[in-house]
Amino acid sequence: MAKIILQSLSLAIEKNALIKLQVNFLEMPLKEAKKNVDFLLVKRKVILKIDDDDLAETFFKEAEKIGVNCELILS
Repeated sequence: MAKIILQSLSLAIEKNALIKLQVNFLEMPLKEAKKNVDFLLVKRKVILKIDDDDLAETFFKEAEKIGVNCELILS
């Protein structure tokens, strides 16, 4: 199981991009995805646990592309 720690958002990121990324890649409910973004906006870290390491790596790369400061931990 992989973990992705979402630490912060860059100022240029559109928060909807991260919400869409979570919904599309992780099949996360919209409400939960919005909550995660809200946590980041108030400087709280979010830990995502993902069973598929390949999916985690892909999500991590896409998150970095849109300006999310995050860390990938593979098991």
